[in-house]
Amino acid sequence: MVSESYLSSIVSYGTQPTQESDRQADSSLEQLIHQKSSILNRKLEILAAEIWWRLHLTSRNLSSLEDDTARLTDMLNQLEVAANYHLREHQDKGVLYRKLFDLQTEKRSQQVECWRDVVLVMRDFLTVWEGHEQAKARAIFLEHVGTGT
Repeated sequence: MVSESYLSSIVSYGTQPTQESDRQADSSLEQLIHQKSSILNRKLEILAAEIWWRLHLTSRNLSSLEDDTARLTDMLNQLEVAANYHLREHQDKGVLYRKLFDLQTEKRSQQVECWRDVVLVMRDFLTVWEGHEQAKARAIFLEHVGTGT
């Protein structure tokens, strides 16, 4: 009887720390996966904000270029009227037309640069999203493996 009691205490003593260490390891693993998922989620939010700001900035720049184009077109129309009444030379319009073409070139350049920036950020976004989804899948897998299902 005493030997059974002694053996059971040794067995329970030997298994108890293992069960506790398993619970701590599971908890640590869960915390690690949760932390990684949280970090990846925050990265996704930041990358989405970067895309939004790039599009917003481009929109503002294009709007400003449109305003400049409208003012330049008005100036060209006024110069045309003045030239028709011989108050100005038709040659003076050449400078304004060059400026108008420069604005159109700048507009196209802004659009291309925005596209390039968004594509680069989207590539990073998709890479982080894939990591985030993999972390979620690992968490689900470990949850089911840990419960024995």
